[in-house]
Amino acid sequence: MSEHLIPARFSDAETYLPEVDRWCTAVLSGARSRLLLLGPFMSGKTHNAYAALRRLLAAGYPPSNLVAYQAYEMARDYDPRLIEQGPPVIFLDNLTDRSDNVAGVGNLQPDEPDIQALMAVHQGAVADAAERLAGRAGSSWIACASTRERLVADLGENVAAKLLAVADVVELSPRPQQCVVEW
Repeated sequence: MSEHLIPARFSDAETYLPEVDRWCTAVLSGARSRLLLLGPFMSGKTHNAYAALRRLLAAGYPPSNLVAYQAYEMARDYDPRLIEQGPPVIFLDNLTDRSDNVAGVGNLQPDEPDIQALMAVHQGAVADAAERLAGRAGSSWIACASTRERLVADLGENVAAKLLAVADVVELSPRPQQCVVEW
């Protein structure tokens, strides 16, 4: 198993989603497959995506043909070639991290202009990466986001529409909350 690709917390990740099974089967057969996992925080999107990558690796898929990116890391090191010339299978996580991070937060004071500029660069990199991923011929990918509405808010209507048009979309339900017992 490729330790550098699968984070330790997902080292035992398993999935029972039929859409993930189909995605893995397609990739292993050499076909192109694209999967967009949507769901609220802690619904298992990232878990299922890493479970899919684990399945590929366990079946002997070359680790050099896989890469995983966190959307929040895109601005720091983003180069369009990461997507355009990347390996045949790409996992792009947290496409809607910007709007997810402020969901439910009340009135926020505007950030300083330099922070706003940095956030704009970040969102531009994520939107560009997502658009290039949607248009990349012959590649397979998995991407994770919270909702269709937040995809539009974070990536723009055109990029969100491209992703939704080319991917099999799975909408995950919230996981049941653990009961907290107080003594």
